[in-house]
Amino acid sequence: MAKRISIINFKGGVGKTTLSFNLAAGLARYHNSRVLLVDVDHQSSLSIVSLTASVWSECVDNHRTVNEIFETFVGQGHFMPGADIIERRAVKNSRNYNSLDVLPASLELDDIEIDLTASHQGNAIHSEWNKRTLICQWLEHANIDDEYDYIIFDCPPATKIVSQNAIAASHGYILPVVPEAVMERGAPHLVNMIRHGIDERLNALSRMGSHRSMYVRQTQLIALAITRIRTHGPAASGYTNDHTLHLASLQRRWGPNLVQPYIEEGVGVSECLASGRPVYDHPQDQNVGGRNLDSMYRQLTDVLKARIDRL
Repeated sequence: MAKRISIINFKGGVGKTTLSFNLAAGLARYHNSRVLLVDVDHQSSLSIVSLTASVWSECVDNHRTVNEIFETFVGQGHFMPGADIIERRAVKNSRNYNSLDVLPASLELDDIEIDLTASHQGNAIHSEWNKRTLICQWLEHANIDDEYDYIIFDCPPATKIVSQNAIAASHGYILPVVPEAVMERGAPHLVNMIRHGIDERLNALSRMGSHRSMYVRQTQLIALAITRIRTHGPAASGYTNDHTLHLASLQRRWGPNLVQPYIEEGVGVSECLASGRPVYDHPQDQNVGGRNLDSMYRQLTDVLKARIDRL
Protein backbone atom coordinates (compact mmCIF):
# COMPACT_ATOMS: atom_id res chain seq x y z
CA MET A 1 0.00 0.00 0.00
CA ALA A 2 1.26 3.45 -0.92
CA LYS A 3 1.95 6.16 1.63
CA ARG A 4 -0.22 9.07 0.54
CA ILE A 5 0.96 12.59 1.35
CA SER A 6 -0.42 16.10 0.83
CA ILE A 7 1.85 19.11 0.43
CA ILE A 8 -0.36 21.95 1.58
CA ASN A 9 -0.39 25.56 2.73
CA PHE A 10 -3.19 28.06 2.19
CA LYS A 11 -0.56 30.73 1.45
CA GLY A 12 0.94 30.94 -2.02
CA GLY A 13 4.63 31.42 -2.77
CA VAL A 14 5.97 29.14 -0.04
CA GLY A 15 7.41 26.46 -2.34
CA LYS A 16 4.68 23.80 -2.34
CA THR A 17 5.19 22.81 -5.96
CA THR A 18 8.98 22.97 -5.68
CA LEU A 19 8.95 20.72 -2.61
CA SER A 20 6.45 18.30 -4.18
CA PHE A 21 8.54 18.00 -7.34
CA ASN A 22 11.92 17.56 -5.68
CA LEU A 23 10.65 15.29 -2.89
CA ALA A 24 9.02 12.98 -5.43
CA ALA A 25 12.09 13.06 -7.65
CA GLY A 26 14.38 12.33 -4.69
CA LEU A 27 12.26 9.35 -3.65
CA ALA A 28 12.34 7.96 -7.19
CA ARG A 29 16.02 8.58 -7.88
CA TYR A 30 17.72 7.84 -4.57
CA HIS A 31 15.30 5.38 -2.95
CA ASN A 32 14.19 3.42 -6.04
CA SER A 33 10.60 4.21 -5.15
CA ARG A 34 7.55 4.16 -7.39
CA VAL A 35 6.01 7.60 -7.01
CA LEU A 36 2.85 9.23 -8.31
CA LEU A 37 2.54 13.01 -8.23
CA VAL A 38 -1.07 14.22 -8.29
CA ASP A 39 -1.53 17.87 -9.22
CA VAL A 40 -4.70 19.22 -7.60
CA ASP A 41 -3.81 22.88 -8.10
CA HIS A 42 -5.68 24.50 -10.99
CA GLN A 43 -2.62 26.65 -11.75
CA SER A 44 -1.07 23.39 -13.06
CA SER A 45 2.49 24.55 -12.34
CA LEU A 46 3.65 21.09 -11.28
CA SER A 47 2.14 19.54 -14.40
CA ILE A 48 3.78 22.02 -16.76
CA VAL A 49 7.16 21.89 -15.02
CA SER A 50 7.42 18.12 -15.08
CA LEU A 51 5.76 17.33 -18.40
CA THR A 52 6.77 20.41 -20.43
CA ALA A 53 4.08 22.70 -21.80
CA SER A 54 3.56 20.73 -25.00
CA VAL A 55 2.99 17.35 -23.31
CA TRP A 56 0.77 18.99 -20.70
CA SER A 57 -1.35 20.59 -23.43
CA GLU A 58 -1.70 17.20 -25.10
CA CYS A 59 -2.88 15.66 -21.82
CA VAL A 60 -5.43 18.44 -21.38
CA ASP A 61 -6.69 18.10 -24.96
CA ASN A 62 -7.10 14.35 -24.49
CA HIS A 63 -8.92 14.72 -21.14
CA ARG A 64 -6.14 12.98 -19.23
CA THR A 65 -6.12 15.15 -16.12
CA VAL A 66 -7.27 15.01 -12.51
CA ASN A 67 -10.30 17.04 -13.63
CA GLU A 68 -11.86 13.85 -14.97
CA ILE A 69 -12.18 12.50 -11.43
CA PHE A 70 -14.15 15.52 -10.26
CA GLU A 71 -16.23 15.69 -13.44
CA THR A 72 -17.92 12.46 -12.37
CA PHE A 73 -19.76 14.47 -9.72
CA VAL A 74 -20.53 17.68 -11.62
CA GLY A 75 -20.75 16.52 -15.25
CA GLN A 76 -23.43 14.62 -17.12
CA GLY A 77 -22.53 11.13 -18.31
CA HIS A 78 -19.05 11.12 -16.82
CA PHE A 79 -17.73 7.85 -15.42
CA MET A 80 -14.88 7.36 -12.98
CA PRO A 81 -11.70 7.18 -15.08
CA GLY A 82 -9.04 4.48 -14.85
CA ALA A 83 -5.27 4.64 -14.56
CA ASP A 84 -5.02 5.75 -18.20
CA ILE A 85 -5.29 9.41 -17.12
CA ILE A 86 -1.83 9.08 -15.52
CA GLU A 87 1.12 10.28 -17.58
CA ARG A 88 3.92 7.77 -17.17
CA ARG A 89 7.49 8.95 -16.66
CA ALA A 90 6.66 12.41 -15.43
CA VAL A 91 9.99 14.18 -15.90
CA LYS A 92 10.25 14.52 -19.65
CA ASN A 93 13.59 16.34 -19.69
CA SER A 94 15.53 13.69 -17.77
CA ARG A 95 16.01 9.92 -17.81
CA ASN A 96 16.77 9.67 -14.11
CA TYR A 97 13.15 9.39 -12.92
CA ASN A 98 11.49 6.59 -14.86
CA SER A 99 9.57 5.42 -11.78
CA LEU A 100 7.98 8.85 -11.27
CA ASP A 101 4.53 9.39 -12.83
CA VAL A 102 2.18 12.36 -12.74
CA LEU A 103 -1.54 12.94 -12.87
CA PRO A 104 -1.73 16.48 -14.26
CA ALA A 105 -4.29 19.19 -13.64
CA SER A 106 -5.70 21.78 -15.99
CA LEU A 107 -6.74 25.39 -15.56
CA GLU A 108 -10.42 24.44 -15.69
CA LEU A 109 -10.06 22.76 -12.29
CA ASP A 110 -10.84 26.14 -10.73
CA ASP A 111 -14.23 26.16 -12.48
CA ILE A 112 -14.85 22.59 -11.34
CA GLU A 113 -14.14 23.64 -7.75
CA ILE A 114 -16.96 26.18 -8.03
CA ASP A 115 -19.25 23.57 -9.58
CA LEU A 116 -18.46 21.09 -6.80
CA THR A 117 -19.50 23.64 -4.19
CA ALA A 118 -22.80 24.30 -5.94
CA SER A 119 -23.65 20.73 -6.98
CA HIS A 120 -25.66 18.20 -4.99
CA GLN A 121 -26.66 14.61 -5.65
CA GLY A 122 -29.47 13.00 -3.68
CA ASN A 123 -29.28 12.94 0.11
CA ALA A 124 -27.50 16.07 1.40
CA ILE A 125 -25.14 14.19 3.73
CA HIS A 126 -24.25 11.56 1.14
CA SER A 127 -23.67 14.33 -1.38
CA GLU A 128 -21.24 16.20 0.89
CA TRP A 129 -19.39 12.96 1.62
CA ASN A 130 -19.20 11.84 -2.00
CA LYS A 131 -17.91 15.14 -3.36
CA ARG A 132 -15.08 15.10 -0.77
CA THR A 133 -14.00 11.51 -1.41
CA LEU A 134 -13.82 11.46 -5.21
CA ILE A 135 -10.06 10.90 -5.14
CA CYS A 136 -10.59 8.03 -2.69
CA GLN A 137 -13.11 6.55 -5.12
CA TRP A 138 -10.66 6.83 -8.01
CA LEU A 139 -7.82 5.22 -6.06
CA GLU A 140 -10.13 2.30 -5.26
CA HIS A 141 -11.71 2.07 -8.70
CA ALA A 142 -8.44 2.04 -10.64
CA ASN A 143 -6.36 0.09 -8.08
CA ILE A 144 -3.85 2.94 -8.05
CA ASP A 145 -2.59 2.28 -4.54
CA ASP A 146 -1.03 -1.04 -5.52
CA GLU A 147 1.14 0.54 -8.22
CA TYR A 148 3.11 2.95 -6.05
CA ASP A 149 5.16 3.29 -2.89
CA TYR A 150 4.27 6.98 -2.47
CA ILE A 151 1.48 9.19 -3.77
CA ILE A 152 2.06 12.92 -3.32
CA PHE A 153 -0.68 15.54 -3.75
CA ASP A 154 0.43 19.06 -4.67
CA CYS A 155 -2.42 21.14 -3.24
CA PRO A 156 -3.57 24.66 -4.13
CA PRO A 157 -3.26 27.59 -1.69
CA ALA A 158 -6.74 26.88 -0.33
CA THR A 159 -8.56 24.31 1.81
CA LYS A 160 -11.71 24.01 -0.30
CA ILE A 161 -13.29 20.83 -1.65
CA VAL A 162 -10.49 19.78 -4.02
CA SER A 163 -7.89 20.11 -1.25
CA GLN A 164 -10.23 18.28 1.14
CA ASN A 165 -10.27 15.39 -1.35
CA ALA A 166 -6.48 15.19 -1.07
CA ILE A 167 -6.62 15.36 2.74
CA ALA A 168 -9.29 12.65 2.86
CA ALA A 169 -6.97 10.29 0.97
CA SER A 170 -3.72 11.25 2.73
CA HIS A 171 -2.04 9.52 5.65
CA GLY A 172 -0.10 12.69 6.40
CA TYR A 173 0.70 16.18 5.24
CA ILE A 174 3.78 18.37 4.97
CA LEU A 175 3.54 22.10 5.53
CA PRO A 176 6.14 24.16 3.61
CA VAL A 177 6.81 27.45 5.38
CA VAL A 178 8.86 30.60 4.92
CA PRO A 179 10.06 32.09 8.24
CA GLU A 180 7.83 35.16 8.20
CA ALA A 181 5.27 36.64 10.57
CA VAL A 182 2.33 35.43 8.50
CA MET A 183 3.51 31.83 8.89
CA GLU A 184 3.79 32.13 12.67
CA ARG A 185 0.06 32.83 12.69
CA GLY A 186 -0.92 30.79 9.64
CA ALA A 187 0.72 27.47 10.40
CA PRO A 188 -1.13 26.82 13.71
CA HIS A 189 -4.38 27.90 12.06
CA LEU A 190 -3.93 25.47 9.17
CA VAL A 191 -2.98 22.54 11.42
CA ASN A 192 -6.01 23.23 13.60
CA MET A 193 -8.24 23.51 10.52
CA ILE A 194 -7.11 20.14 9.17
CA ARG A 195 -7.54 18.41 12.52
CA HIS A 196 -10.78 19.98 13.74
CA GLY A 197 -12.31 21.38 10.58
CA ILE A 198 -11.61 18.95 7.76
CA ASP A 199 -10.89 15.63 9.54
CA GLU A 200 -13.68 15.94 12.12
CA ARG A 201 -16.23 16.93 9.50
CA LEU A 202 -15.18 14.09 7.22
CA ASN A 203 -15.39 11.62 10.09
CA ALA A 204 -18.93 12.76 10.87
CA LEU A 205 -19.93 12.39 7.21
CA SER A 206 -18.23 8.99 6.92
CA ARG A 207 -20.57 7.46 9.50
CA MET A 208 -23.45 7.95 7.09
CA GLY A 209 -21.64 7.75 3.75
CA SER A 210 -20.50 4.89 1.56
CA HIS A 211 -17.44 2.96 2.69
CA ARG A 212 -14.17 4.19 1.17
CA SER A 213 -11.19 1.91 1.70
CA MET A 214 -8.78 4.72 0.77
CA TYR A 215 -10.25 7.17 3.25
CA VAL A 216 -7.93 8.13 6.13
CA ARG A 217 -9.74 9.17 9.31
CA GLN A 218 -6.92 11.28 10.75
CA THR A 219 -4.34 12.92 8.52
CA GLN A 220 -1.15 13.32 10.54
CA LEU A 221 1.21 16.29 10.48
CA ILE A 222 4.48 14.90 9.12
CA ALA A 223 6.59 18.05 9.34
CA LEU A 224 6.99 21.73 8.68
CA ALA A 225 9.71 22.28 6.09
CA ILE A 226 11.52 25.58 5.64
CA THR A 227 11.69 26.06 1.89
CA ARG A 228 12.84 29.61 1.12
CA ILE A 229 14.97 30.99 3.91
CA ARG A 230 17.05 34.01 2.90
CA THR A 231 20.76 33.90 3.65
CA HIS A 232 23.00 36.75 4.75
CA GLY A 233 26.66 35.82 5.00
CA PRO A 234 27.86 38.33 7.62
CA ALA A 235 25.03 37.47 10.02
CA ALA A 236 25.86 35.20 12.96
CA SER A 237 22.97 32.90 12.03
CA GLY A 238 23.78 33.00 8.32
CA TYR A 239 20.26 34.29 7.60
CA THR A 240 18.67 37.73 7.34
CA ASN A 241 17.61 39.34 10.61
CA ASP A 242 13.89 39.03 9.83
CA HIS A 243 14.13 35.35 8.91
CA THR A 244 16.37 34.62 11.90
CA LEU A 245 13.80 36.19 14.23
CA HIS A 246 10.84 34.27 12.83
CA LEU A 247 12.81 31.03 12.47
CA ALA A 248 13.53 31.14 16.21
CA SER A 249 9.84 31.61 16.90
CA LEU A 250 8.91 28.69 14.63
CA GLN A 251 11.52 26.51 16.35
CA ARG A 252 10.05 27.30 19.77
CA ARG A 253 6.49 26.66 18.61
CA TRP A 254 7.04 23.48 16.57
CA GLY A 255 10.15 21.87 18.06
CA PRO A 256 11.04 18.60 16.31
CA ASN A 257 8.17 19.05 13.83
CA LEU A 258 10.27 21.74 12.14
CA VAL A 259 12.72 19.61 10.19
CA GLN A 260 16.18 20.33 8.84
CA PRO A 261 17.93 21.06 6.59
CA TYR A 262 16.34 24.42 5.86
CA ILE A 263 16.19 25.02 2.11
CA GLU A 264 17.82 28.32 1.21
CA GLU A 265 16.28 30.71 -1.25
CA GLY A 266 18.17 30.93 -4.52
CA VAL A 267 17.69 31.51 -8.23
CA GLY A 268 19.08 28.05 -8.92
CA VAL A 269 15.84 26.41 -7.77
CA SER A 270 13.77 28.56 -10.11
CA GLU A 271 16.18 27.84 -12.93
CA CYS A 272 15.77 24.10 -12.39
CA LEU A 273 12.00 24.41 -12.48
CA ALA A 274 12.22 26.44 -15.68
CA SER A 275 14.29 23.64 -17.23
CA GLY A 276 11.74 21.02 -16.19
CA ARG A 277 14.30 19.07 -14.17
CA PRO A 278 14.82 18.49 -10.42
CA VAL A 279 17.71 20.11 -8.58
CA TYR A 280 19.54 16.77 -8.52
CA ASP A 281 20.29 17.07 -12.24
CA HIS A 282 22.30 20.28 -11.78
CA PRO A 283 25.21 19.48 -9.44
CA GLN A 284 27.68 21.41 -11.63
CA ASP A 285 25.53 24.54 -11.75
CA GLN A 286 27.01 27.31 -9.64
CA ASN A 287 23.54 28.39 -8.51
CA VAL A 288 22.58 24.84 -7.49
CA GLY A 289 25.50 22.57 -6.69
CA GLY A 290 27.66 25.59 -5.92
CA ARG A 291 25.24 26.44 -3.12
CA ASN A 292 24.58 22.81 -2.14
CA LEU A 293 20.88 23.15 -2.93
CA ASP A 294 20.85 19.68 -4.51
CA SER A 295 22.40 18.22 -1.33
CA MET A 296 19.92 20.11 0.85
CA TYR A 297 16.96 18.68 -1.02
CA ARG A 298 18.42 15.18 -0.97
CA GLN A 299 18.95 15.38 2.80
CA LEU A 300 15.45 16.79 3.29
CA THR A 301 14.02 13.95 1.20
CA ASP A 302 15.77 11.43 3.45
CA VAL A 303 14.41 13.11 6.59
CA LEU A 304 10.87 13.35 5.26
CA LYS A 305 10.93 9.78 3.93
CA ALA A 306 11.81 8.46 7.40
CA ARG A 307 8.87 10.34 8.90
CA ILE A 308 6.48 9.31 6.12
CA ASP A 309 7.44 5.65 6.50
CA ARG A 310 6.47 5.76 10.17
CA LEU A 311 2.87 6.72 9.39
